[in-house]
Amino acid sequence: MDADFVKEVIPFGTGVILLSPVLMLIMRPTWNSSAKFAVSFLAAFVVGISFSFMMGELFGELPDAVVAIIVDTSTVYAGSQLAYWLIWRSISEKRASTQTATQSAK
Repeated sequence: MDADFVKEVIPFGTGVILLSPVLMLIMRPTWNSSAKFAVSFLAAFVVGISFSFMMGELFGELPDAVVAIIVDTSTVYAGSQLAYWLIWRSISEKRASTQTATQSAK
């Protein structure tokens, strides 16, 4: 495998495997869509910067570092959104309906 391919698959996989479940636990169903987007994008941004730093992509020239951050952030965000819409959404909806039923029973 090519090293560049692995550099891009690791952030995407982290978005799929790690970021989506963590965001699902943090976010509340009562939040509006703007707040959900802001939290998910900021989390992807932090993880993207972390991967750029760990891969040593931030130590070059500034334009190269900015491009590395953009690419890593976008792959993490894309992975998390893909996993949410394909896997975690149904689990999240069941969790929200259970919480609503529990609150209405009280």
